[in-house]
Amino acid sequence: MSNYEYECALTGLVAQGTLNFDRDNLDDLPAGWTEVRLSRRVFNPKWVLIQQVKTAMVDGLMGQVPEQLQEVQRIPVQLQVDAQFFHMEEGTPVYLTEIETVYLAPSELSEEVGEAYNQAREMLGLEPLAEEEEEEEESTSPEGEAEED
Repeated sequence: MSNYEYECALTGLVAQGTLNFDRDNLDDLPAGWTEVRLSRRVFNPKWVLIQQVKTAMVDGLMGQVPEQLQEVQRIPVQLQVDAQFFHMEEGTPVYLTEIETVYLAPSELSEEVGEAYNQAREMLGLEPLAEEEEEEEESTSPEGEAEED
């Protein structure tokens, strides 16, 4: 048994972690619970700053070059500045990934949990779970034949 407690982000219900199951990467998430992971990619502020400094250095150096030679000298100056910052850029990722994880209690626990769960699914553009089950029941008659409209 795990000591980790899972708290439902919609209802506040809490469940104790169960046995760890390593085949689905959900660790000890209790059966029926849902893990929601939001991953967001953003520019690394340090990488952006490096690019700004490089641009400012090229502009500063180009200001020292006579105007008639600037077109010819821009590429060599840029290469020189790139070389100066090569190791710093190599060690600085362009993006940072922000990952947030929340958990949802089983939608079958109660009508309120099911409604909250389906509302969250709908806001994300997913089909509600309860409606899918109801549609399946409505699409067949008691004899197992499809109903006519």
